[in-house]
Amino acid sequence: MSRSVFSYPAYRWLWIGGIFTFAGQWIQMASMGWVVYELTGSGALVGAVSGVRALPMLILAPLSGVAADRFDRSRLLQWSQWFSAATSVLFGAALALEVVNIWVMFLFAIVMGACGVLDRPARHSTAFELVPRDMAMKAVAINTIGGNLARVVAPALAGYLIVWFGITGNFFFQGALYAISGLLVLKVAMPTRGAKSGGGTAGSQLLEGLRHVARDRTTRLLIVLGGLPFFLVVPTMGTLFPIYAKDVFATGPGGLGLMFSAVGVGGVSGGYLAGWLSRFDRTGWIQVGAVVAFCLSIAGLGVAPSFPWALFACVMAGMTEMTYSVTNMTMVQLAAPEEMRGRITSILQLYPALISLGAFHAGWFADLIGARATSISAACFCGAIFVGIMLASPRMRGMRMSQYFKPGGAPISGH
Repeated sequence: MSRSVFSYPAYRWLWIGGIFTFAGQWIQMASMGWVVYELTGSGALVGAVSGVRALPMLILAPLSGVAADRFDRSRLLQWSQWFSAATSVLFGAALALEVVNIWVMFLFAIVMGACGVLDRPARHSTAFELVPRDMAMKAVAINTIGGNLARVVAPALAGYLIVWFGITGNFFFQGALYAISGLLVLKVAMPTRGAKSGGGTAGSQLLEGLRHVARDRTTRLLIVLGGLPFFLVVPTMGTLFPIYAKDVFATGPGGLGLMFSAVGVGGVSGGYLAGWLSRFDRTGWIQVGAVVAFCLSIAGLGVAPSFPWALFACVMAGMTEMTYSVTNMTMVQLAAPEEMRGRITSILQLYPALISLGAFHAGWFADLIGARATSISAACFCGAIFVGIMLASPRMRGMRMSQYFKPGGAPISGH
């Protein structure tokens, strides 16, 4: 009988801690978008504040991957949570004292982006190593489902906290969530690492990882195509949802929370769907099909005649986007050599960085042509690119998960 990934205690504790971390992140995302739009009335500034989070991600992400390969991952995870907790509480205090302006919001976004950079490569690569490799797809899928369980509850909670207690309570609550996550890391028995291949300085190891991504055609294709939806389409959710809630459907912060939660409900379903689809070998077709369906969902949001229809579109968007993300991220990690998985995983931080960069154009276009037209145009453009790539790329059409396993399910190390 096959075992559940939760039968491994270290994975179980890491997953529970991730729930608290992801909840804090989604409360922050919903709250910051509302604060910026409430104070400025500018979609461009909502996008800009979200966009500056990309700076530390782009600058520090490769180095954080080297750190995940070289240093104690438990300490990396703990320090990222302590700094996130302290920064959130300080920002909440600044809101309470009414000393927050747009520049303070920019600074907060940059610092929180830097805190998150330490967390992700260490958390993702550790989760991958806490279970047998033949359970990797399930581990990645369930790890992602954990983030979306938080996405179901946290944004709605953020919206209602704004109604009941004001915006300040969101950030104090978020700080507590990060602190709990830091404490739970102490329960995780980190896997013993084998001897590192090649050794060398941090700089040489960083270059080694980047050279592998540049030379390995499958990894390069996966990362480039993985980033496109996060730059073109995903930003329409975080950046434009406050505009949909406030101006398009006039539902207020409660409606904002419901939209994020609808994405989360779909995301949980998408995580399970990705796990079910892992029985099918043709992952290239799965990824392209999921992206096209995601684009159709976002276009559906743009033409939704009422708020209930918009929520349905959000559910479908969450499900299809998560199906794609889990499949893509799993293939990237399966293709990575064992000794540099932290470095390769750190490249996946380009995805949230691209969301932040994409927020600039999403916010600017929303001011120029409206939230609905921005959603539809971004979805159509991205969908057309993926259909074209599938038609033109034999490597994408022929991509199979079985390429990375020997007969019997053992991994092909360093494929």
